[in-house]
Amino acid sequence: MSATTEKPRLSSILKSPCPLQDGKSATPRNNKVRFVALSIESALQDVVDNNRLATYEELLQKLKEEDIDDVHFMELFIDAKRSVPLMKTYFTMLVDQLLSVRWLDRSDECIEAYKNFVIELSIVQKNFCPMTITKLVKLFIPTPTARNQWNVGVPEDGQRLQLASVHDLIMRLTNVIPMIFDWVLKQLKKNFPYHKKPTYEVTGYLYNVLQVTQYASIYCDELLEIVFLQLLQLDVNVPRSEIEKFEYPDEDMMFDMALNGEEEEEGKDEGERTTMKHPLAETLDCFMHIMFNFIERSIKEEGGQADRLFKIMFKQFETHVLPTHNTDHVQFLLFYFCSFKLSYAEHFISSLWKNVSNPNISPTVRQASVGYIASMLARAKFVPLSFLKTMLQELSQWVHGYIQRSDSMHHNQTLKAHLVFYSVCQAIFYVVAFRSKHLTANAKNLAFLQSLQLSSIVTCHLNPLRVCLPTVATAFAGITRAYQLAYCHTILERNARRKLATVYSNSSAQTPADCLDTFFPFDPYMLIKSGQRIEPLYLQYQAHEVDEEHGMGGGAEYGGAAHGSDASLVSGRKRYDSNTDDIDDFIPESKRRKHTATTTTSHGMDMNGEFTYSYGVSPGFHS
Repeated sequence: MSATTEKPRLSSILKSPCPLQDGKSATPRNNKVRFVALSIESALQDVVDNNRLATYEELLQKLKEEDIDDVHFMELFIDAKRSVPLMKTYFTMLVDQLLSVRWLDRSDECIEAYKNFVIELSIVQKNFCPMTITKLVKLFIPTPTARNQWNVGVPEDGQRLQLASVHDLIMRLTNVIPMIFDWVLKQLKKNFPYHKKPTYEVTGYLYNVLQVTQYASIYCDELLEIVFLQLLQLDVNVPRSEIEKFEYPDEDMMFDMALNGEEEEEGKDEGERTTMKHPLAETLDCFMHIMFNFIERSIKEEGGQADRLFKIMFKQFETHVLPTHNTDHVQFLLFYFCSFKLSYAEHFISSLWKNVSNPNISPTVRQASVGYIASMLARAKFVPLSFLKTMLQELSQWVHGYIQRSDSMHHNQTLKAHLVFYSVCQAIFYVVAFRSKHLTANAKNLAFLQSLQLSSIVTCHLNPLRVCLPTVATAFAGITRAYQLAYCHTILERNARRKLATVYSNSSAQTPADCLDTFFPFDPYMLIKSGQRIEPLYLQYQAHEVDEEHGMGGGAEYGGAAHGSDASLVSGRKRYDSNTDDIDDFIPESKRRKHTATTTTSHGMDMNGEFTYSYGVSPGFHS
């Protein structure tokens, strides 16, 4: 007789418990079928040998309906593991039921029995691997019943231990079947919650994706790509203007209350608030908070993984963030990373400068790269003045070379034809004006500014001041005139008279086609929780004596509401250490009535043709 026929079969699922020798049952009779008698192997063998489905269907029904205890759970999965060779594709329903059985909140022995079954199934019946991975990855999505067990994307101990079991199983599967991780990546991307889902759901899933990097570091690039794509989608769906609308809906009323001394209590509540009012902004805030923690934890870990992580994140930045227009917060991941080591900041800026210098790269990407360079140099406290001066030297040399190569007799001086040139010029003007207090602090620094030959740039035949954003041009003009570096006012007046760049007032600025459409990606950070990481690293505008002498005590928005500013947020005085007054304070008192009563061009010409120059400040310039 074969070994198969001699093997004792488990009792039928319909049998009662066996009586003891004295005729008494071991347990009281019960009409409910007990899982202790279930035999998966017998049911499957009956289908294979005799084509009888009754026992198999009964087994499926019981697995679907019954919630078994730990003892019967152990017996069930020990039997299931033994039956794996019989689980062909036509038993998919049974495999699905077994994989769906509740297992995370059971004893360690039960959890191990489930893991052993899953590993055996994946090795022997590889066609069930996609189903297995799908079931496991879906466990990464927090359920509504567990929402109170999550705090800003961090699970409580009980939830964390359960999720650790899922990660352990995926890790063990990857060790025995390396190719299975392709399915893991596919399912991680597919199952990432929609950005409008509740915050606990999005951030809880993010926590688990980042946990995978701990044991699958070889796939860190692919995992972070999933994260960056989701973060980008979330960021672009919460524009700065929408956050301002939700967070500070009644700025005028708040200003009136402040004048009447009624803002004190409300201001206290705002200062203590840690939750964003906009639901998507709250999700974005928590997302960024988790990512900042991930970066800090990775840098502090021993083993030299920080450099590798920076290269991976910079690659994701170049691939996905840099080409994306008008993101507001995701780029601060690189800003924060660069703050830990000067070499990171130098690599970040130098790599972007290579993009600018490469004519084979699209002008749009080159222009965006210039914006990141200028914004980082202006805003980052951790960028030393020596490196700032080095980059200004690089920028100016490139501009002078461009001017020399260009044909002065060539009449095509349109913005489109020289987009990168004009962007680099504006970057120089912006950085010089924003960091003027540092760049004019002593004779040595002034000598450096003179070496840039700024006058040659502003007076060249391409006339870069005519396409610069008005606040950049006027702030730069004030600094350069005070220190006799360049004389821009005649050019500004001529440009204004020709009306090549017109800005209409009435509270909403509109930039014409001949004005650079650019943004400064490191404009003030608006999220509350994660903003606490950025605040110590972030440089607010410090008014120069020249500004103060001419009435520039405040700030103005960067070419309109689309670009944001330090002073555009009433709450800026709460989140950041700022002593700003009104956003119109840079306008001298003698000019204010005229400013509000007339419509002016970009550089100070009113509609009657009279040139009324007044000092302005760059977007985000804010004392």
